[in-house]
Amino acid sequence: MSSMTEPTTATTEDTWVERGQEIDSPDRLRDYVAEIRATASHMQTGLGRAAWGALTGRSWLETPNRPGVPEILGEHLEMTITPPGTTAADATLRQSLATLLVALDAVDRATLTVWLAHVAAKDPARTA
Repeated sequence: MSSMTEPTTATTEDTWVERGQEIDSPDRLRDYVAEIRATASHMQTGLGRAAWGALTGRSWLETPNRPGVPEILGEHLEMTITPPGTTAADATLRQSLATLLVALDAVDRATLTVWLAHVAAKDPARTA
């Protein structure tokens, strides 16, 4: 069984659920969402760097002028048309990595919206 399908311990599996069910105020919700944002950001950065290494054969640390996630997406992953000679397996890998990186970016954007809503609820005229 691969590590991706092996069962995790109950504590690891339930941490976010347990913390979420303890929320009892908008301020605590804001803090919880901030932690989700930080976690998603770290996941996006790590996945982008791992994808770079897997696709180029050179680890991100061994790369001069290290690219960020937007550059990795634009140069290696996003495809509206499959480049000539690309195998279906390679195209699927690249498309799925791009989708996951974009989804993590969507989490980041959604958590920012939650923060803005929290600020606006307290003081609609406050500068964001």
